[in-house]
Amino acid sequence: MSSDGKLPDPDAVRDGTEISRLYGEVWRRFQPQRQAISGSAVTPRMLSYLRHLADSGPLTVGEQASHLGISRATATEVVNRLETKGLVERMKDEGDQRRVFVWLTDRGREQTAALAGRNVEDPFLHAVAALPAATRAAIIEGLGALLRGADAGWRDRLP
Repeated sequence: MSSDGKLPDPDAVRDGTEISRLYGEVWRRFQPQRQAISGSAVTPRMLSYLRHLADSGPLTVGEQASHLGISRATATEVVNRLETKGLVERMKDEGDQRRVFVWLTDRGREQTAALAGRNVEDPFLHAVAALPAATRAAIIEGLGALLRGADAGWRDRLP
């Protein structure tokens, strides 16, 4: 509903439907986390975990989630996949058997070292770079406006 309690303009509904469709398509198309890095058995997300562990030392899944700013469920999923590939292993804390750390295996350290200098190619950034500066600015302004519109309190006006 609009601020005066009326249903949204049909053009706004049409535009909103198209924006939603395009947003979903962009999100699906640019998911680099699912594609293995060429010449390796890991995805960019997995490599970020491996690099983080190599830098930080053994961590619990919860600590990894906190450090990387992701949910515990997501961290658990990635750790499970890395463990299946033999790149990490779980080990109990000797001081507290309830705590379980995740650490790199020899193979995980080798894989991390082999990919140390590789910058993962990001197809999203390549697509953005192919756009003229004015188009990039318009997209940034449009997405910002959309977020500002969401913050304007429209939810408070719904019945």
